[in-house]
Amino acid sequence: MRILSYHLRVIPGPRRGLAAAAAGVFAFIALFFLPAARALHYAKIGLSERGAALVWMAPFAVLVALIYEGAVRGSLYGALGRRLAVGNAAPVVAFLGALVPAALRLAILPRGGAPPAVLAGHALLVETGLGLGLALLALGTGSTIPGGVAYGAIWAVRLGAAVTFHGAVVPVLETAAAWASALAVAIVLARPLAPFREEVFG
Repeated sequence: MRILSYHLRVIPGPRRGLAAAAAGVFAFIALFFLPAARALHYAKIGLSERGAALVWMAPFAVLVALIYEGAVRGSLYGALGRRLAVGNAAPVVAFLGALVPAALRLAILPRGGAPPAVLAGHALLVETGLGLGLALLALGTGSTIPGGVAYGAIWAVRLGAAVTFHGAVVPVLETAAAWASALAVAIVLARPLAPFREEVFG
């Protein structure tokens, strides 16, 4: 069965509790690199200058993420799903959907001392991994809302946290966490995702 939009599904999605659990696991794994890096003494974490504004910034981040997920994992996927071969739409949308967040994080988040090409490559790798997890969330729940809320929470932490680190360990941990979050979603939503494995993996 070919899916033309993450908003419309013939097979009902999982219970709301499972959808919430999958979104929570996604956000937790994606952000786990922060406490891991701190515990290993590779990073210091505190509140950024924007941290005091989290009361309104977090809901705003969630709202923007919900709109973005509806556009990317909803409308864009629907458009490309009609044109691309089965199995290609989800990874292509994961990559295309990573371009804007990668550019945004380079523009507004603190940068390390690495060359611009390395910073851009790292940002794109992280956002593509998260994008694949968001694609699996949308497929497995039949909605872009769980992914939008989780992605908004991730961005709220990014904006509110001040992370100080040196070297490549923390960026590597963040990249691994992003891709691990997609794997975690695939495990949590294994049963509802089963009919769509061909759509995702070809």
